[in-house]
Amino acid sequence: MSEEKSRRYAPDLMAGQVALVTGSGSGMGRATALEMASCGARLALFARREEPLEETAEMIRAAGGEAFVVPGDTRDEDSIETAMERIKDHYGQLDVLVNNAGGQYIAAARDITNKGFEAVIRNNLIGSWQMTRAVADHFMYDNGGSVVFVTAISVRTALTGFTHTVAARAGVTGMMKTLAAEWGEYGIRLNCVAPGTIKTDALGRYPISPEQWKKLNRSVLNRMGMAEDIAGTIIFLASDLGNFITGEDIYVDGGETLHMGHDARDMINPDMFEKRERGDGKNE
Repeated sequence: MSEEKSRRYAPDLMAGQVALVTGSGSGMGRATALEMASCGARLALFARREEPLEETAEMIRAAGGEAFVVPGDTRDEDSIETAMERIKDHYGQLDVLVNNAGGQYIAAARDITNKGFEAVIRNNLIGSWQMTRAVADHFMYDNGGSVVFVTAISVRTALTGFTHTVAARAGVTGMMKTLAAEWGEYGIRLNCVAPGTIKTDALGRYPISPEQWKKLNRSVLNRMGMAEDIAGTIIFLASDLGNFITGEDIYVDGGETLHMGHDARDMINPDMFEKRERGDGKNE
């Protein structure tokens, strides 16, 4: 948490709040936890591996924040229940849940087994449901709160090689909207953040070179997104800045989904789209 990053939001924006971020040992989860702490939130850090969580916690503490490490597995109900009790004992409250944990593998649809498909659904959809239900049961039905799910832009488009996770993320989006309608009376807000191509360590897990990732990235801003880009949007939705927003699916993709239709540059004279001096309307 650099001083410059902390200036993106007021340092007391989330003061008095406790936030649980799943998958907070790396990537977008870590970036979100760090920035929430810079906004005054106290953090509960949740993931399967304890060591990366401790690293995130040390980063938060070094910057003057407060963090509590709660190892667990979103796929395991007993593990989740244990985490809820530990958070209740340690903080006595929970105001924000960020469902960031998930995972998948690349495979052609014809090569995905039922077992593999079910594993990805359990990891991404059922895991998010179990965390959300537990947090609502233990904390939010009585006190309200905010839940943010991290999904993907492929819910709106398509992503070949990832049929299983696209199905899971679409399920999360539908679940979020339905829960937002049902739980509004309890003061619980639920929203999704759908990242585009984001530069994190997770990209290295796939057999795709950096050059290929650059080609896959279709952001009109001519850069890949950063974990901090996603963290900023999550904080906006989770904090009081977004206190009248619920049931929404926010795409943070640098304009990638603007390419859902055909790109004229692939079909006609590409010289038409070269950078020109301002006021040069030539179109030959």
